[in-house]
Amino acid sequence: MKVLYAGDAASKIGPIFVASPFNFEVKGFSHHIWGQPLIDALNEGGIEVAHMTNEQAISDFPRTVEDLSDYDVLIISDCECEVLSLYPFWIPGTPLPRTNRLKAIREFTRSGGGLLMVGGWTSFSGRFGHAGYYDTPIEEALPVTCMKGLDDRVETPEGVNVNIKNAEHPIVQNIPWDDCPVFAGFNKIFPKNKSDLLATIGEGEDENPLIVTWDFGNGRSMAFSSDCSPHWAEYFQPWEYYGQFWRQAIRWLAKAI
Repeated sequence: MKVLYAGDAASKIGPIFVASPFNFEVKGFSHHIWGQPLIDALNEGGIEVAHMTNEQAISDFPRTVEDLSDYDVLIISDCECEVLSLYPFWIPGTPLPRTNRLKAIREFTRSGGGLLMVGGWTSFSGRFGHAGYYDTPIEEALPVTCMKGLDDRVETPEGVNVNIKNAEHPIVQNIPWDDCPVFAGFNKIFPKNKSDLLATIGEGEDENPLIVTWDFGNGRSMAFSSDCSPHWAEYFQPWEYYGQFWRQAIRWLAKAI
């Protein structure tokens, strides 16, 4: 099983971390991979992961459904929509016909692939709306809608708990969710009609979707509104069932369970 994972990395220049490739242009970047624990957890389950930082994805992310079909599941997390949509702007002189990678991701999913968006400051709508997935082909393939041009982050430094709504679903089964650590934040997302709400986060009027899935054409997609890495997942990431959860999610998306 093969996964392509874009995002969850920061560029480092001296003591400075830059989360977005659009702040400035400079050579000599080094990278901190915030999603490395997720990569390691998937690898431990025999799932092969190809990871791209945002700077790499701008030019190297696959451009067609055929190229994407080398993978079973795509993960997009903390990767601004413009990283994927602005190709071929970053490659001057690209001949016609040019491809639209957002549409390719949608059609990859529709034709049988798996798509997972994980929350963060540049996922869904993101910080000040800069993630920008509202009203895009990728949002069409996801089981949720995003806020339009608004900051969708909900910071919960006091910690909020997970509430499982469908304990028998293969993604969440056989995990003691009552013992799950709290999350320190999430993106505010909205489940679509005919989607399956597997889990929420928070309580009462502050309860919001956490895990939402659906079938899209012949494929499957999933939205996870919190993060897989700090700071929102500061306590979730070290949990002993962290890896099992993500492995089950990827296998479900790939129709392996």
